[in-house]
Formats: sequence, structure tokens, C-alpha cells
Amino acid sequence: MPAYLMKLENTMVKTLRVIEPFFVMEAGDTFEWNDDTQMYVSSHNEEFHKSSDADSEVNSSYSSNFSISADYAQDLINEGYLEPADAEAKKNFVNVFDEIQRLIVKYTDELDNLKEDMANMPECLKVERTTVLNNIISVLNHLNGLKK
Repeated sequence: MPAYLMKLENTMVKTLRVIEPFFVMEAGDTFEWNDDTQMYVSSHNEEFHKSSDADSEVNSSYSSNFSISADYAQDLINEGYLEPADAEAKKNFVNVFDEIQRLIVKYTDELDNLKEDMANMPECLKVERTTVLNNIISVLNHLNGLKK
């Protein structure tokens, strides 16, 4: 059984996303695993209906199914055309506490360098910036303290 069909936390990865166009598939299209056919299937259905005042109707429909085997899907994954649908979510995951820590360091550095960075600015702007940075750092420290 291909790796992407293996059970992960008691659920099968059943959806594949197109990341590089091939054949009739465009980036963002998906394939769903079909247990009956034991294949990945991408189905598209579109309908158009229009009525006019002259008692004429225009109707059209378009349906397509594109099926690929599990082995071919694995080849397309290896070649960079497909990825498991949850792969993008994993790529975009940011631990909120890591981000809070990153921001604490960033704003602390800004506060430490404030005199040099704002040397030619009026004193009231320096005081305002100092107050804002201290408030931001206080909030971030509070949020970081909520970590269990």
C-alpha cells in the first residue's frame, strides 16, 4: 500500500491536491479516493440555465471524471504534481507561542535601539514609541505566560 494511503491517526489520507498542472488538471484541483473503484477521482460538474422573455431557454451541462490509480498518484506525488491535501496546512502551521517569543525579541531589540534609531526625532515621538513598545511587550509577555 502506498505511503499516503497508510493510516495516520486512524484516518486515511484520501484527498490529493494538484500543485503543478498536468493533462486537464489545474493547480488547486483535487482528487478524492473512491473505495468502490480503488482509484483517485476528480469530478467536475457544471450547469448553465438561462431563460429569456421570448420563451426561449438555454440549458447546458458539462461533466467530467478523471481517475488515476494509486500507483500513478504516487508517481505524480514523487514528480511534484500532487501532494496530500493536508500537506499545505502542515507547511503553513505556525506555533503561536513561537511567534509570540519571536515578537518579544523583535520589539525588545527595537526598544533597546530606540535612542539610536530615533536620534533626530522630537522627544515626544521617542516617548510615544517607548510607551507603545513597552505596552506591546507587556501584552506579549502576558500571552506567553498562558502557555501550559
